[in-house]
Amino acid sequence: MKVPMAATLVALAVLGGCATKVDKGVQGASAATPAPMAPSQPVKVPAISAKKVVLAMSGPKTVTEAKDWSNFKEEWRATFADHAKAAGITFSVQDDAARPTPADGTLLKVYVNDYRMVGIGQRIFLGVMTGNAYIDAKVQFANLNTGEAFGSQTYNTSSSAWEGVFGKMTPQQVDAIATEVFGEIKNH
Repeated sequence: MKVPMAATLVALAVLGGCATKVDKGVQGASAATPAPMAPSQPVKVPAISAKKVVLAMSGPKTVTEAKDWSNFKEEWRATFADHAKAAGITFSVQDDAARPTPADGTLLKVYVNDYRMVGIGQRIFLGVMTGNAYIDAKVQFANLNTGEAFGSQTYNTSSSAWEGVFGKMTPQQVDAIATEVFGEIKNH
């Protein structure tokens, strides 16, 4: 039986590829020219604050007014909700500016410096012509009740169009960042 080339490519995209690499603690990096790694200090989230997570996203006007910003935020919301559920952590999102609320928990203030959203379907059907996906974001971990910062991390991810269907696109990159963030929260 002959397997069509498109089916083979889809199967390879789903099953293959390398893990997305997340650079933590990189200051002032851009997708084109990543800065050298700065030492990353672990964030100390108290146990009482590790039971609830609230996500709030912002960025410069050029980012928040991008045509795919709402889709990008939804990718974060859905991915972080999945990670929270798997970790047994209550999760919600603040749609407006990040603000403390009268509850114990962790407020994740995500400031997206820059990103380029590329979906898996785009990569499969358009290949290298889709370009590179990347995320340059800083996450501040703060006390949900008081707003006091526990610490912050900078997360940078990127892909190369030349990796073809094996290149990790925006969904995998957000998932890799969520893995790192929830790792910080659970290591109290």
